[in-house]
Amino acid sequence: MHHLRNNRGFSLIEVLIASVIGVMFIFTIRAFQGNLSSLQGLTSEKLQSSQDIAQTIQLMTTAIRSAGPSSVGGYPIESAGTSSFIFYSDLYRNGTFERVRYFLGTSTLQEGVTIPSGNPLAYTTSTEVVTTQINDLIISSSTPFFSYYDTNYTGTQSPMTYPLVVANIRLVQFSFSVAVNQSSSPSPESFLQMVDIRNLRSN
Repeated sequence: MHHLRNNRGFSLIEVLIASVIGVMFIFTIRAFQGNLSSLQGLTSEKLQSSQDIAQTIQLMTTAIRSAGPSSVGGYPIESAGTSSFIFYSDLYRNGTFERVRYFLGTSTLQEGVTIPSGNPLAYTTSTEVVTTQINDLIISSSTPFFSYYDTNYTGTQSPMTYPLVVANIRLVQFSFSVAVNQSSSPSPESFLQMVDIRNLRSN
């Protein structure tokens, strides 16, 4: 009696086709995972950046709102321009008013702080400590970073014009846009904040 064996193995062509399908499946899964990872990374970066910027805006607002006479008797505002603002504020809540300078770099917002020292006290600008507050600014030549308003501002008036009379400034506005991840070309995020200087309200 002959026992017929009908068990067939895979042919070479079938093995090759199965291998190609398997490789394509693996590449598809990896590509999907890579895209998902990039999307999650960008989303996380945008959220983190927005949180950092919001914190910086809060710190700037507090510093500007609390501006007051310098520790040597100078006026609360030293100078005001479209890309820089210099004033005095007790940043560290120790009774001493630091000289604070916010100014634009190439694509950054910088903060310079000078602590008065010596006897009598003096502000030695060579001791200024500069730190970067915001990166990836989109700087516009038509829209100033800083704008200023006087006592006539009720919500609709235009900013003060130049040359400015520093003693008339009562409100400081800063507005800017930020590119979170330039390599991925996201839509810029825009921010605007208006701050009243508490110590100048009644002047």
